Amino acid sequence: MANRLCGKIVNVIQGQIHSHVQILWKEIPLSVIITKASCEDMHLSAGDTIHVLVKGTDIMLAKSFSGMLSARNRVRGIVKQIIQGDVLSKVFVESQGDMLHAFITNTSLREMNICEGDEVTAIVKSTELILSKEASHAAN
Repeated sequence: MANRLCGKIVNVIQGQIHSHVQILWKEIPLSVIITKASCEDMHLSAGDTIHVLVKGTDIMLAKSFSGMLSARNRVRGIVKQIIQGDVLSKVFVESQGDMLHAFITNTSLREMNICEGDEVTAIVKSTELILSKEASHAAN
């Protein structure tokens, strides 16, 4: 199941092929790149309520992160729970009162020494976020 966040569109920048949708999720700005056709089909505009979906496998986790990175979406949070599998671990991160989950390898979990209570940064590229708009809002 994907992470689902609810936000408001603050700006839509239309390009020839792609659109850059800027969203405010509570206090955190999110950047989403979608095709211009999808943006037009969904009738996206500033002020719209929008749901942002992100798969747990598309979230990278960083610990003690500083520096430059091309991925636009960075969310700080606290590790609340870790469920270890044979190869992957599901890491639950609380941020802005919502719970996100990320899947990382057990090797990364060990090497980064991620434990419950740690502060981490969840990182996602703008092209990996999916937008969902309620049908009743999309009919313009």
